[in-house]
Amino acid sequence: MNFKGKNILVTGAAGFIGSNLTYELLKLGANVIGIDNLFNGLIENLEEILENKSFKFIKGDIRDFNFLLEVFKDIDIIYHEAAFTSVPQSILMPESCNDVNVNGTLNILNAARKKDVEKIIYASSSSVYGETPSLPKEEDMPRIPISPYGVSKMTCEAYMQVFHQVYGMKTVSLRYFNVFGPRQKDSPYSGVIAIWLGRIIDNKELIIFGDGEQSRDFTYVKDVVRANLLAAEHEISGEIINLGAGSPITLTELGKLMLKLTNKEELKIVYSDPRLGDIMHSFADISKAKELLKFQPKYTQEEGLRDYFKWYCKKYNKNLIIS
Repeated sequence: MNFKGKNILVTGAAGFIGSNLTYELLKLGANVIGIDNLFNGLIENLEEILENKSFKFIKGDIRDFNFLLEVFKDIDIIYHEAAFTSVPQSILMPESCNDVNVNGTLNILNAARKKDVEKIIYASSSSVYGETPSLPKEEDMPRIPISPYGVSKMTCEAYMQVFHQVYGMKTVSLRYFNVFGPRQKDSPYSGVIAIWLGRIIDNKELIIFGDGEQSRDFTYVKDVVRANLLAAEHEISGEIINLGAGSPITLTELGKLMLKLTNKEELKIVYSDPRLGDIMHSFADISKAKELLKFQPKYTQEEGLRDYFKWYCKKYNKNLIIS
């Protein structure tokens, strides 16, 4: 798709994935409106583009339907990245998770329908699979989420498909598998790679909840952004598509790799009690993405980690030696 001159709205634009996507859309010549309530998002993630004439940031909440009706005027494509993102927090606050993810998404669909938005591309999650034993995870296999967060993402996928079937809206859900990269926040509820990088910089041991044999399909954010662009480019609708690296790694292997890349192998990896809602194994079958989106990951997990660490050290003036 030629994005030049297209009017695109990104929800959660000040967040990790939303900000990366926003930057790339602007590079491709799109006019972008970014909305975020800044509960998790950081305005500093957008600091380099706040003066860009093709970008407009509006603070607002996806639970406010009238706000959405106002900002959806003349929008061609919506990338819906805003979410209640923490699995542990969703267990503590299931009603808040449902309110943001389910009610907010329903608001977006209804407002988009009323304003004749051309297409909605939704950020779903591998958490919808839960503890289904089969590997790799395929889109049409049973979904048994084990957290309120997973339930909310599964519900939103269903709404995306229903609005396609009932109202003829163009919708696509991309099931993200453990995305990492620049602008990911180091907090107790962010991805393990961002947390561990913060600990490595502080010369602290890496903590694994469980025995370390949990496997994850860590996916570099630049690949995720490219897949989102391809989802707009291809004439597909009503689809749910896995988006991962297609190569699992255990948490112990990941920790050792991060320590090796940062030349901090003297730091220890310690193990703690497993956390509620954490899935043991998660690994994507990405054949559907290859077929429908012509998507192929460009970054191995090691290449993604190296690129991310170099960006982080430059951005925050950290004195790590990256191998």
